[in-house]
Amino acid sequence: MARRYMGHILLDQLDEKVLPPQRTALLIVDMQNDFVHDEGVCGKAFGTAMLEGFQAVIGPIRRLADAARRAGVLVFYSMVTQLPDGSLASPVWLADNLRYGFEPIQCMRGTWGHRIIDELTPQPGDVVFEKTRRSCFQGTNLENLLRAHDIRSIVTVGVAASGCVESTVRDAIEKDFFVIVAQDAIGNNTPAMTEACLPTFKALLAPEDLTTTEQLIALWSAPTSSEPRSIGASV
Repeated sequence: MARRYMGHILLDQLDEKVLPPQRTALLIVDMQNDFVHDEGVCGKAFGTAMLEGFQAVIGPIRRLADAARRAGVLVFYSMVTQLPDGSLASPVWLADNLRYGFEPIQCMRGTWGHRIIDELTPQPGDVVFEKTRRSCFQGTNLENLLRAHDIRSIVTVGVAASGCVESTVRDAIEKDFFVIVAQDAIGNNTPAMTEACLPTFKALLAPEDLTTTEQLIALWSAPTSSEPRSIGASV
């Protein structure tokens, strides 16, 4: 149950963090054709076997997004965005892509590869924003949008788990948001690579905050309160 400590209210339970739904956002990271679709840049560069982990999260994310919208949780989509002339890139960004043997031509603005995959098409009322680095907070207006909607907690899902998702989670924590990760809705290229990154999230998050889509869907399907249930004694 919520408790006071040094003048602050600490939330110790998952339901306290994701309820009321109106103070929670679902952040879907980089589920774009060039990363996830067989015909995208990544699929053509590495082969579709290297997309298995990315594609495995499509169903869980779709179910979670549907439940979020029904409950009144605001849904955000990030989109990696580049331009053919490289003006949104940097020497560091380009070299890092090339280091993995991957020509950085993914997610060019205005192309099919830049778009969110059809299975997760944004719906009216969702918020879609572009980003040019791994973290959803770096160089974007995401924080302003979250503060404007009085968002306290961010449920984070998408790809790649050890890259853009992890960078976003770390930045969100530093910006004083409660961060929840649905572990069955974050993916690396292969299932084995996804599994290998989970210890990092276990170290970053409170135990209750590394959860599942089904647990979140259950909470959002039957919200019971608009504020934390109760506040314990001062410590």
